[in-house]
Amino acid sequence: MISLLRDSAAHVFVDSVDAPVLGDVDAHHLLRVLRVKSRDAVTISDGRGKWRTCVVDRNANIEATSDVVVEAPPKWQLTVAFSVVKADRPEWTVQKLTEIGIDEMIVLAPTTRSVVRWDAGRANKNLERLRVVAREAAMQSRRVWLPKVSDVTVLSEIANVCIGDPSGSPIDASHRTIAIGPEGGFTEEEIAEGKSIVSLGDTILRAETAAISAAVLMSSYRNKGS
Repeated sequence: MISLLRDSAAHVFVDSVDAPVLGDVDAHHLLRVLRVKSRDAVTISDGRGKWRTCVVDRNANIEATSDVVVEAPPKWQLTVAFSVVKADRPEWTVQKLTEIGIDEMIVLAPTTRSVVRWDAGRANKNLERLRVVAREAAMQSRRVWLPKVSDVTVLSEIANVCIGDPSGSPIDASHRTIAIGPEGGFTEEEIAEGKSIVSLGDTILRAETAAISAAVLMSSYRNKGS
């Protein structure tokens, strides 16, 4: 990781790094929660690869302290589609997938063995919350490319998707979109909708653990540039 990003007192997203303005929520977080001082180095990003260093005064005004840096996008995009499970585990899953570096997270529409099912109103509210979680996690992990949390999507509509299942073959660099089923897994019919089956190891994993395992394995290949 670039040291200026790693060592910054805080990292925050703005609409434009050329004319940066802090939103009220971010200003409160920096000045009241993190207690960033006017001498502290902060990094800002537009979430599309551009970033720069700056300082923030007590009135939340931003003063740039470096030129704009443009980071290239990842070598290839990585996507994890996951089934909704109970409690706050979807939020935890999105948070960790963001920290690992996944580019797109897709919430799967209920499958045969799904226990948790969102109605339309609940789905919209929960998706908005997941997008907030992804943004916050991207700031914490100093990402300059914001990940995408897509709308609820039917498994069969996801392009080039591989199914996570213990009977599959080992993950390699060609696997870039992996779907994780609910606690009971996918049915044989649903598995047939995927392009291929990939294994996440020799043990049965909880749904959220499987999503993280898939992310780590895919990311390791991308980081090696295989």
